[in-house]
Amino acid sequence: MMNLSDKILELRKANGFSQEQLAEKLGVSRQSVSKWESGESLPEVERLIELSAIFNVTTDYLLKPSEVDELAIRTEMLEKQQQNLIEENMKKDRKRFRIFSCIVIYLIAFAAILIVRFFSFERLLSPAPVILIILVVATAIAVAINLRRERKNTKDIKR
Repeated sequence: MMNLSDKILELRKANGFSQEQLAEKLGVSRQSVSKWESGESLPEVERLIELSAIFNVTTDYLLKPSEVDELAIRTEMLEKQQQNLIEENMKKDRKRFRIFSCIVIYLIAFAAILIVRFFSFERLLSPAPVILIILVVATAIAVAINLRRERKNTKDIKR
């Protein structure tokens, strides 16, 4: 079962606070929070009340040992870790899409450039401006596709 020092540590981590951030919220030193978490000292009654408000738990929870509360905190921590992993995977997927879409677009552009150079449309146009136009259009397409995808991702996240 968890004692007060374990609960302070678990709640701090579950809420994503550093010792320094928690100390700042309570108006105490980081060393005080460290001592509470290591069991070297106990917080004053006023600080216990503030801790219960910050962590949205009762003072009874902080002071009384309970296995059910321990499981609730661990569940909350696991849920936050899972959410972080989901967000990381979404970022990786977006990055892969950006890279892949740009590669495909520029491969098509370079194929068009090779066609222009191979067939040498010099009689109609100089190849240099045509190549430049192809690259500008490819860049515009890449930007447009990636912006559209990012807007869609943003809408999906908001839902």
